[in-house]
Amino acid sequence: MSIITKARRYMSGKKAAAAAALTLATVNVQAALPTTTATSQTAANSTDYIAVIKGYAFDIGIAAGLILGTIAFLVVAKNAIGTYGEIANGKKTWGDLAMHGGMGVLLLAFCVFMLNEAAKVLAV
Repeated sequence: MSIITKARRYMSGKKAAAAAALTLATVNVQAALPTTTATSQTAANSTDYIAVIKGYAFDIGIAAGLILGTIAFLVVAKNAIGTYGEIANGKKTWGDLAMHGGMGVLLLAFCVFMLNEAAKVLAV
């Protein structure tokens, strides 16, 4: 490919870009900003963006708390299932399972209490 052919291809691309820029420069475009999505704390048409960001932060905090509570529930269930398996192998007794179950219930109740308190703090 010769230098002249390369120069022609290069210039044809520049001409197309210049034509597109000229066309876009002469077109009158009227567009509105998109509306924000409503959070659990703010209205959808709110123009107070700080309140919208706070609402999103609150929603993210609540979702993180739900994830934390779910992980706590799964850990307690895994522990209880593991203890049940050890009962089948003869390594533990039913009293051990009851103790693990009772402590798991207390742990989950404490976790739910703390998450509710955190939600109250975030709502302020």
